[in-house]
Amino acid sequence: MSAKKAAPKKAAPGENDDEVLFIKSNKRQTATALAFSSKKKSRASGSTPRAMSQLFHHGERMGDHASLKAYLAELTFQLLEEKDNVLAKEKDNVLAKEKEIKALRLKVRNQDEAGAMAAAENMSLREQLEQREEEVCDLRCAAKTFDAEKTMALSGAIVVARWELMREWLNNQTDSWDLDGALKQYKMVKTSEAEFQGLPAPTFEGEPSIPSGTETEKAPEPVTDDPPAS
Repeated sequence: MSAKKAAPKKAAPGENDDEVLFIKSNKRQTATALAFSSKKKSRASGSTPRAMSQLFHHGERMGDHASLKAYLAELTFQLLEEKDNVLAKEKDNVLAKEKEIKALRLKVRNQDEAGAMAAAENMSLREQLEQREEEVCDLRCAAKTFDAEKTMALSGAIVVARWELMREWLNNQTDSWDLDGALKQYKMVKTSEAEFQGLPAPTFEGEPSIPSGTETEKAPEPVTDDPPAS
């Protein structure tokens, strides 16, 4: 009885196995966790400079991108400003050309109006010239026939005056004759004709003398059949 009590008690097989498995599992999990944490730490410690470098380059790239964006914005602004300037200059050029075209059109219209007025005036002058030419032709024709008409008129006047004189003589109507006055008028006319033609003055030496009043009364009356002496 005493020997049996001094001997240690053996645990039941099912309970010891479960405890051993649980302990082993915990140890394994602990070891795995420690290994994973150490590995993670080593990886973190090794990857920190690379991440910092990537972040630095990324920052540089971000800075370059910002500067490039600002440059593009400035370049765009300059291009827009240059475009506005070019458009303004083109607009000014277009306005200047339009003003020049308007001035040229006005000048052409004024020249057309002046040309129309000149053409109308030229037509009027041509009509006046034609009228003057017709008048000159009429005057030339009149000048050509004037001498003949003058000769005919003078001849007719002489013939008429002579016949009237002869008729008065035949009808014994010589009392109204003014021989002295007629002779003076005759001499004046002939002298004027000579001066006009540039000829010497006539002498009137061959002209008959005018009888006095008594001689005229004693003169025989002309016979009807006899013509007066010339």
